[in-house]
Amino acid sequence: MHRNVIFIGGIHGVGKGTICSKISHELNMKHLSSSEVLKWSEISPTENNKLVKDIPETQNRLIKELSKLLKPEENYILDGHFCLFDSSEKIIPVDIQTFIKISPIIISVVTCNPKTIIKRLEKRDKKKYELPLIEKFQNTEINQGKLVSAKLEIPFIQLNDDISELVETINYLRK
Repeated sequence: MHRNVIFIGGIHGVGKGTICSKISHELNMKHLSSSEVLKWSEISPTENNKLVKDIPETQNRLIKELSKLLKPEENYILDGHFCLFDSSEKIIPVDIQTFIKISPIIISVVTCNPKTIIKRLEKRDKKKYELPLIEKFQNTEINQGKLVSAKLEIPFIQLNDDISELVETINYLRK
């Protein structure tokens, strides 16, 4: 792709959308959600379903749709995941090839207190998750983000509510 994407990962309910909106507004970058790009509503029985039946096919669809959307003269923030729940609620890392094809210039993972995530998911999706599962999911997301960052030799930034380090890094790389 065009090397004009900042990829921001994080598990469901962590607040990726809110963080990405802040960054998008502050830096005048277009914010894209992976689930919107790949048209999750067309492939999932319900909008709040977090289980992915065919992870490789879903990622191929994401790449295909991104290639239609991304323009070389624009900069993008793409929010998504470094790991997903498969159809049996097993945590599966997204294949590194997906990120090689996206070709981001920065990798970031949004984190949050797992108990807060559980409350958000219960309120939003009407589903109760166990604390150990959410902790494992978030740790796997962080580790996979670091692995992708190392493989692509690009910066990795873990963040909560404070976006300043990420904004500074983006501004530095845009010069």
